[in-house]
Amino acid sequence: MTWTLRAGAVALIAGAMALSGCSSNSSNGNASGNAGASAGASGSGDQGTTETAKLTWFSDVSGWNPPSPWNSDPASVEGTITSKTGLSFEFNIPAQDAGTKLSLMLVSSDKLPDVISISDGTLIKKLIQADKVWKLDEFLQKYDPDSPLLSKFPEDIKQALIERDGGWYAYPSHMDSTDARELYPPSSDFYNDFAKFRSNGAIMFNEQIMEQAGIAADELTTEAGVLAALEKVKGMTFNGSPVIPLQIDGKEYAGMSVGGLGHGGTLGVLESMFGAMPVDKDGNYRDIILAPETKNAIDFLYEAAKLGAFDPSQMTTDDTATKAAVKSGRVFAFIGNTADTGFTDEDAATTWTTPGPVQSSQNAKPVFGKSLKAGTGWLSTFISKSAPHPELIAKWLDFMTSDEGLLLNYYGFEGTDYALEDGLAVQTDQGLKDAANYSTTGVFAFWPFHNIAWHDHATKEPTIAKGADGLMARTVQTTIGKASEVYDTTPLQMPSDFIEAGSKMANNQMQIKTYLEAQVSKMVLAKDEASRDQTYEETIAKIKQMGLDEINAKINEQFHKQEQSLGVTVIGINS
Repeated sequence: MTWTLRAGAVALIAGAMALSGCSSNSSNGNASGNAGASAGASGSGDQGTTETAKLTWFSDVSGWNPPSPWNSDPASVEGTITSKTGLSFEFNIPAQDAGTKLSLMLVSSDKLPDVISISDGTLIKKLIQADKVWKLDEFLQKYDPDSPLLSKFPEDIKQALIERDGGWYAYPSHMDSTDARELYPPSSDFYNDFAKFRSNGAIMFNEQIMEQAGIAADELTTEAGVLAALEKVKGMTFNGSPVIPLQIDGKEYAGMSVGGLGHGGTLGVLESMFGAMPVDKDGNYRDIILAPETKNAIDFLYEAAKLGAFDPSQMTTDDTATKAAVKSGRVFAFIGNTADTGFTDEDAATTWTTPGPVQSSQNAKPVFGKSLKAGTGWLSTFISKSAPHPELIAKWLDFMTSDEGLLLNYYGFEGTDYALEDGLAVQTDQGLKDAANYSTTGVFAFWPFHNIAWHDHATKEPTIAKGADGLMARTVQTTIGKASEVYDTTPLQMPSDFIEAGSKMANNQMQIKTYLEAQVSKMVLAKDEASRDQTYEETIAKIKQMGLDEINAKINEQFHKQEQSLGVTVIGINS
């Protein structure tokens, strides 16, 4: 399935990328391939710089917790960035309503933050229309004409950004495309697997509790088998604490959207495994809530709730609580966004596996939606036209995107956090711990500059289970995709603000979304099947009255236009 990234984005995320919440005060290949050209650009080589300045860095991703305050110690990741570029940063990452706060800055006399890393497509459009941010190529040509970014940026991703924004304004995070992999060929077939099939959305099972309960992997390949296993582990203990049979994805478990590719969280994973698509057998778009397989996914959660596999309080918890439960080792099964769990962290108490997609009781084919066209990454980073010290910002961009900067960002310090074997990075045990504690150490902290293609080029195939790109991550995050029917989601991706913000249709979308969030929970916690099914039928009738058919018709028209222009046809595989 493709991860929806309330954080946006989606389906383009790297496996270790987490996707959500903090405040501005929180603390929180061959690597030598082109290091000479990149690391030395604009004088950002070993001598460093003597000029220093502090800038503000804004983000709408509340779950991003870079170290704050900035650590000026030259032996730290942040201090090294300062010594190489002359910049330090004060972060402004609102815990909520970040989009509203940035929108108010755009219409007021307030100075914009100097660097802006955002995921919301509507916010990106507003920022560009206000003419407050630089076109990246114009900025570099003016302040750093020898920048490697002007000659060594993936052309297909640049074109995707130009199509989205009307120009090359943003540096995108988590880049991965045909051209990106020509610049940075994968170091092994291991990373080819990740490129083709990786998704944060998965179902996974605790291997230690499986062994303790005598449950084999092949018992977990069907809906009935999983429900039976959840029943079996009820009442067990692990390390003296009660086992949690099923952990759902907290308050984002239903990942509700209206007019998107599908849902996120637990419901989205179940939809994918149970074969739901936002396109019917006639090849027409319809919101995925109308797919019969989505009803099957809701029914599964109803059955799990009915047998007491999870406490209803899980439906309102945050990512921190979900992560703590999974890492404790008490959870038997998790369904949802694995980036919310810390399951690969060095200090996680147990190991995890997945047998692949769970076969629904309706025997529909599992599906795996993936855009096969170059995308625009997850976070888009912009430079404000009002930002001081543009020459230093250009130097900083060069360093953060160079091999030297990316090694520092991803892995920290050679000899302590990683070693080079045959020119490829290998994390040490200390490096794994530092990456897990990125809010304190700075290792793996600078998500806006994560580059999937570079990572897969510069990193040695792992031999250990844990770690964001270890053997366990490969099993959990690629097995479902490999065993599913893959379809191209590119024609289904609507232009930013396709349904104009503030319009009647946009308001209808928001009202339907809010209504569905409440109704799905009512279905999951219904007292019996008759109540569940009645609620479902009433819900579908109500959202059509609220304007869902008109929304579907508008999206369907654009969907067919995009199919024609792309030469791609998408047909419903099941219903």
